[in-house]
Amino acid sequence: MKLFIFLFIVCFISYPLYTQSQDTLKNKSVKISGYIKGENAKPIEGANLVIEKSIDGTSTDSTGFFEFETSKSGEQILLITALDYTERRENIEIKDKDIQLNINLVKTNITTDEIVVTASSFTSGQNSQVTLTPLEIVRIPGADADLYRAITTFPGSNQVDEGSRISVRGGDPDEVLTVLDQASLYNPFIFDDDFNTSSFSTINPWGLKGINFSSGGFSSKFGNVLSAILDLKSYDMPQTNGLFAIWGLANVGLSGSYINKKNSFGATFDIAETYLKPYFLLNPQHGDFSPFPTSTVAGGTLSYKLNKTSLFKFYANYSGDNIGVKSDVPTYSGFYNNKTDNFFTNLVFSTTPSSVSFLSLSASFSSFNKHFNFGIVDNTSKDIYSKLRADYSIPLAARIDLNAGAEYEYSGFKSNGVFPLYFYNIRPTAPSFSIDANNNTGRFGAYAETELKFIKNFYIQTGLRSDYHTLSKQAVVDPRFSIVYKISETSFLKGATGIYHQFTTLNNYLLGGDTLLKPEQATHYILGYEYNRDNDYIFRVESYYKDYKNLVSSSTDFGYLMGSNGEGYAKGVDVFLKVRVKPKFTGWISYAYTDSKRRPSAGQPLLSANYDITHSVSVVTSYNISDYFTVGASLKMSTGKPYTPVDGSVFDSTQNAYIPFYANFNSDRFPTYHRIDLNAQYIFSMFGKFAVFFVAFNNILNNNNLYSYTYSSDYKTKIPLYSNNSRMIYFGIGLQL
Repeated sequence: MKLFIFLFIVCFISYPLYTQSQDTLKNKSVKISGYIKGENAKPIEGANLVIEKSIDGTSTDSTGFFEFETSKSGEQILLITALDYTERRENIEIKDKDIQLNINLVKTNITTDEIVVTASSFTSGQNSQVTLTPLEIVRIPGADADLYRAITTFPGSNQVDEGSRISVRGGDPDEVLTVLDQASLYNPFIFDDDFNTSSFSTINPWGLKGINFSSGGFSSKFGNVLSAILDLKSYDMPQTNGLFAIWGLANVGLSGSYINKKNSFGATFDIAETYLKPYFLLNPQHGDFSPFPTSTVAGGTLSYKLNKTSLFKFYANYSGDNIGVKSDVPTYSGFYNNKTDNFFTNLVFSTTPSSVSFLSLSASFSSFNKHFNFGIVDNTSKDIYSKLRADYSIPLAARIDLNAGAEYEYSGFKSNGVFPLYFYNIRPTAPSFSIDANNNTGRFGAYAETELKFIKNFYIQTGLRSDYHTLSKQAVVDPRFSIVYKISETSFLKGATGIYHQFTTLNNYLLGGDTLLKPEQATHYILGYEYNRDNDYIFRVESYYKDYKNLVSSSTDFGYLMGSNGEGYAKGVDVFLKVRVKPKFTGWISYAYTDSKRRPSAGQPLLSANYDITHSVSVVTSYNISDYFTVGASLKMSTGKPYTPVDGSVFDSTQNAYIPFYANFNSDRFPTYHRIDLNAQYIFSMFGKFAVFFVAFNNILNNNNLYSYTYSSDYKTKIPLYSNNSRMIYFGIGLQL
C-alpha cells in the first residue's frame, strides 16, 4: 500500500502560494518582488516563480505582482513559468539588498492553439481526454494520493472493489491499458485481486510531466486495447535537487532527486515500505489478516543529455507484496494467501533529427510473479512482457502534422498449480488436478496518423493502425477518426469514431485451443460538447456508444473451452462541471449514466455486464484556508454492481458438499454504494526545514458498502461480506532533509 508516499511533500514544495517564513531561514533574508507581464503589458496571474534547485518561490496575483523571501545568496537562476507562455530563466545576483524585477514573458508558439484547449485538465484535440495535475491528485479526498483513484472522480470510470484498478464506460478492467513513455504497464498495482483488499498503484505522479486519460476515441498510436488509455509521460530531467522523508501510520518512505549544474545529468530514487499492523489497530477491519499486508516499492530514473536535442532516459521500478486475508466460502474457511514480485524497466532515447521533427526509441521489459493459495488451490504463475517501439513525428506542411510508429511486443505466460476437480468443493482434501502450462506470443503493430488544421475552426485527426498476432496468426486493421469544431474561444464540439481490437490473455488462448479465439473488437462512437473558460469554469457533456464483437466467452461447442461468441454494447452519457476560484477554491461534480450489456455465452440473451453501473456521481472540493492550511471533501455515490445470485442447491454425497444452482447471469445488484471522505494538510517548519502534516478521514460516516456475498454450506442463507474500507483515519508527516 503506497498511501500518501512522499507525494504530499513534493506537492507542497511545488505549491506556488508557499513562501518560507523568516524563522526558517538560517541566514539573513532578502526580499524579491516585482511584476510579470505578457503581451501588451497585460498582467499575468498565476505565473510561478522559483529559485532553481530550491523551494523558495511564489506565484503572481491578479495584477501580476509577486513577492517572496529567500536566504540564498550569490548568483542564482530564477525560473518563471506560466500557462501559454515560454519558460524563462532569469539570472540574478543576491547580495544584502532587496531585489525588484519587472519581467515580460513571450507567448508560446503552438501551431494548434486555434483548436486545442490550452487548459491542463482537458484537451479537445483528442476526444474524451482528461488531463490531471499531480497537485489535484494528492488533494482529492479518498484518492490517497493515487493516480488511478483520482481518475475515478471523473465521469465514465469506476473503482474495482474500491481499489486502484478501474473500469471505464461499462467495460472490464482489462480493457484499460497504462502506457509510460510508450512502454506498456500491465501490472502497476500492489495487493491486486486479493480478497477484500484494496489495490494501490506503484506510479509516482510527481515524476510525470503529462497525465492523459482517454476514456474513448483515442489515437492510432495505441493498440491492443478496447476501451481506455492512461498515457503517461515522465520528465526528461529531475526538476530539483532534494531529499525527502515521510512517516505515516502505515508506511515510511524516502525519495531524492539530483541534477547537475549543466542540466546534462539527473537521477531520482524512491523507496517505500508498508507496515499495516498499527494502521489496523487504529482502524478495525471487517476481516482478519495473517500475515498483515506488507509491501516494498523501490525505483528510480537516470537521465543523460548527449546534446541539446538528444537524451537517454532509464527508468526502473520494483514492487512486492505479501498478504493473508480471512475468507469464508461454503466448503472452506481459511486464509487467502498471496505474494507477488513485479519488476519493470524502460530505456528511452529521444532526439530531434531536424528542427521540426521528433524521434523516440524505447525498449522495455517487465516480469510479474504471483503465488497464491486458498484451500486446495495452490498456484504459481509468471508473466513476462518485452517491447521495442519507435515513434516519429514531423509537420508535412504548415497545418498538417504526421505521426507514425511501429512496435514489437513479446508476451510469455507460465502457470503451475493445483486446482479443485469440482468447483463447489475447495477443501484442502478435495479431489484435485494439476496444471503445468506455458504459452507465448508476439505482436507486431504499426500506425500512421495525420493532424489536420487547414480548415478554420476545425481540428481533424485521422489514423490507421494494424496489428499482427503470431500465436493466433491473425491480423487486424483499425481506422480511427476524430474531429473538433471551435464554436468560440471557449466552446467546442467534438466527435470521434474508430475500431479497436484486443488480443485476449495467453491463459484464455490455452483454454481456447490456442488458435480458436479471435481478437476482441469494440467500435467507438462519441459526440460531445465542452465549454472551457481559462480552466476556471469547465462544463462538459459527452455521449458514447461502444459495439462489442468476438468477446471471449464460454463456448457450448467445446464444453469447458473458451470461444469468441461474446458480444454486447455499452452506451451512456458523461457530464462534468468544474469551478476554480483562484487561489482559494477548486471543485468539480461528475455524473455518468451507463447501460452496458454482454452475452455471457453462446445462445444466451444480452444481460448486464459486470460493470453495468447505471448511475455514478462524484463531488470533489478543495479549499485553501491560508497559504499553509488546505482542507478537502469528496462524495461518491453509485448504483450497485450486478452479481449472479444462487437460487438453489443439491447435495452431492460423494463430496459431502452442496452443488449450487445459479440464477440468470448478473440478475441481481448490490445496494447503492456511497461514502464521504475528508482530508487536510498543514505546512510548517521543523528543525529549520520544510515540513507538512497531513490527515485523512475516509468513509467518515462509516457506511457498510458491500464487497460480495457468500453462502452457508447448504446455500440457503446468503451472507453479506462488507468492504474492509470502513471508517479509516490516516495521518503522517513529511520532512525535507
